[in-house]
Amino acid sequence: MTISTAPSLPTAVRLQPHSPICDPPSTLQASRLQLRTANAFTLPLGQLLSEPQSSHDDAPKCTSCKNEDADNAMQLMLSADRAWMPAPLRTIPFWRNVRGPHKCIVYLEPRRGSPLYTGIEEFFRASCALWGPTEAHMYHPHSSMTGFIDLPTDAGAVIARIACHLHVLISSRSHMVAPGVRAVTAVADYPHPGTHKIDVALDTPLVFRNIVDEVSRLVPEARIRPKRMGHISLAYCNKHVASSTVVTSEQAEKLGALARSLLYMPDVFDPAQNPWDIAFYELSFKSPVLGTPHRFTQIARWQL
Repeated sequence: MTISTAPSLPTAVRLQPHSPICDPPSTLQASRLQLRTANAFTLPLGQLLSEPQSSHDDAPKCTSCKNEDADNAMQLMLSADRAWMPAPLRTIPFWRNVRGPHKCIVYLEPRRGSPLYTGIEEFFRASCALWGPTEAHMYHPHSSMTGFIDLPTDAGAVIARIACHLHVLISSRSHMVAPGVRAVTAVADYPHPGTHKIDVALDTPLVFRNIVDEVSRLVPEARIRPKRMGHISLAYCNKHVASSTVVTSEQAEKLGALARSLLYMPDVFDPAQNPWDIAFYELSFKSPVLGTPHRFTQIARWQL
């Protein structure tokens, strides 16, 4: 998602209980928010599958699509990279029904069901019930490894190359140290003066930035923008979706206190209990309003 210039803000309405725009969500809205995580993972385009029967030494075949265009797309990718497709990725149908422009992204995520992931989900539900949704509610818990990658029509070969290089780079690094939770923090006047942001600050090893930099170098046409990977967003307003809602300094203190009450637990800070994944997605639905989540189609996932 390209960060737009600062939207013109209408008369600010404080994010607070009993405000007309911040009343507890309706039953429909509440159900959408409770299913937000599920929505983020619907309609998967592909997933890491079991090894095919052929060996790594065999020429990779497109088992998901038999048509000539698919074979040509695969061979184009392979000839450009002078490499074979790693076996777990050979059967992912990147090149099937890949038409029209695409917007993809790579996330570093606490694994679903982990104490950190669950604690952030609990914060999202509790903060929404008290003050209404913010832009952070439009996503599942994540730290962006890249900005959104805008790809043109017929982008299947580029998507496949990104996934291929991610797989090789991740697989070649054994015993990767996952990010660690540092603290719940507040960022003043972000993304605009007068509204504030709440984050979970992370200590993220440099290896993850190195992976993104290398994929960016190997697939220059994708114009990949590396991100800092230093936080998971908990609450913010008016970055990509213009609204009258702002997070005041007083509300930022209350949101921070709520986050600490849910996340400052020994299991959240224990790396052994909080595995992470790298996930490659396509943005399949971009929501224009708060309270309705974006939807992401999972292309591939690597458990660290």
